[in-house]
Amino acid sequence: MPTTIAAQYVFTNTGAPIKNGAVKYDETTGEILEIKPLTSETANTVYHNGVLVPGFVNAHCHLELAHTKGLIPPCRKLTDFLQQILKIQKTLTFSSEDCIAADREMYLNGINAVGDISNTADSALTKRDSKIHYRNFVELLGTTDTRIAQNRDTFHKVSATFAANGQQHICAAPHSPYFVSEAQFEDINSLNINNKAVISIHNQETAAENELYLTHTGDFAEIFPEMTDSILTTGQKSLPSYGHNLADYKNVILVHNTYSTRSDFEYALYTFHNPFFALCPKSNLYLEGRLPDLDTILQMHLDICLGTDSLSSNDTLSILEEMKVLVNNFRQLSFDEILRMATINGARALDFENDYGTLQPGRKPGLLLIENFDFRRFNISDETTVRRIC
Repeated sequence: MPTTIAAQYVFTNTGAPIKNGAVKYDETTGEILEIKPLTSETANTVYHNGVLVPGFVNAHCHLELAHTKGLIPPCRKLTDFLQQILKIQKTLTFSSEDCIAADREMYLNGINAVGDISNTADSALTKRDSKIHYRNFVELLGTTDTRIAQNRDTFHKVSATFAANGQQHICAAPHSPYFVSEAQFEDINSLNINNKAVISIHNQETAAENELYLTHTGDFAEIFPEMTDSILTTGQKSLPSYGHNLADYKNVILVHNTYSTRSDFEYALYTFHNPFFALCPKSNLYLEGRLPDLDTILQMHLDICLGTDSLSSNDTLSILEEMKVLVNNFRQLSFDEILRMATINGARALDFENDYGTLQPGRKPGLLLIENFDFRRFNISDETTVRRIC
């Protein structure tokens, strides 16, 4: 059944925002039927105070860790967190109820598409029944021949289970530079030999990652020697040390970038076809107490998308809350800029831009009403909320 909703502005991500705009959509299917400015009173139109936008895209999440929410307190550094998550994973078991609840939380928070990291196929049934469209990155980490062979078997089993449960977008992905050897990178690429559309990796999330490659010193070398002894010391920071392994992919999603600098960004632009920088602000503050160098990222006009990371390092799976952190810390950010990070940039990063990220007739990207919008500053505020329309 067609319904029309109107608000002070409609942001389509295909052109300038439409003042006093209206969107007609099909209540049953969610398909966008028409977008137009209102020039006069129109029957059967529901008016709201706020702005209408496409559904959000969460470019980086770990849905299968939903059962770890609240178990790890904020950390001083990533290595503290890794030690704790490895410890609790030995005793905790996956909870399908928590996984389903987290998926529903994301949908209610306006998220329509997700790039999800999966070490197992535990989330397969949740994704089968979800209203969210997932791209699944089966995360592998290893430095020994034995572990790499085990990872290969794991990938085949996990990807087969995902495929059997209706997941079409599945690829192998490296966890991070500090736990993935050159041989593991090569094996990941062989697993993706016919699937080079999108790949994701945790990048420069902590200073210790760069130290490992520069001098083979620091927390990773000291705390995890069995995992890092095979990592080559290059005398360079991590990104220029491992980046060549990902140069053949259409899109490379570099996640976190908390300790990346201009030279790293320049390397990414030079090396990758389409680099995307996924920021997870709340998780970055939770794990390292700092945010990426967004000033430089904005100056360089890089493609930024947003992620929530996992509920082990965040208290909510809400892209709107991630947007608020950035707007509060970087006051020069306009609403148009932060909205694109939360929608079309994430859709492009996941290679979902033909379905998500824009409001266009004939598509089903999700339609959200941003309420308690600060029209004086023309941006979101701490009081801003999101309501899903379809």
